[in-house]
Amino acid sequence: MSRNQFFSSEDQFQEWLFFASDVLEDFIDKFSNLDLDYSPESLIRLEQWILDKHPSPQSFVEGEKAEVIDGMLRYVGDVYVKQLKGKWDVELDDPQYVYYSMPIVKMEGVNAVSPFSELVASTDRRRGDYMYKLFMNKKRRMEESGLL
Repeated sequence: MSRNQFFSSEDQFQEWLFFASDVLEDFIDKFSNLDLDYSPESLIRLEQWILDKHPSPQSFVEGEKAEVIDGMLRYVGDVYVKQLKGKWDVELDDPQYVYYSMPIVKMEGVNAVSPFSELVASTDRRRGDYMYKLFMNKKRRMEESGLL
């Protein structure tokens, strides 16, 4: 997985999914000080760590270790999976799709989420609760539609 294209085949994506639990366990252990418990509030703690370390999206994408970014995007995605009944997916058929080749999380009744895009956008918005607010908005829409 590179920063320019995440996956070029369904097999690559499936292999990435296969190792998800081990990668997440290691990531959560390394960042144990953030109390990453898959709660929506944990997104605030993770975002604050990112903002403290990275002054810009470029600093985050170019300066952070690829395995840390991978762990973060897996973690953010799994918050959606665990809390909002999401499912990991990848779009490889339409190169014009905004999240083409990226790991995304799909949920019933709302638009797909790109955890990587949320991470990068949080470094640009610099709010400290950007990912949390996005999550809570999806949750509210799903609750209002009777999907949760």
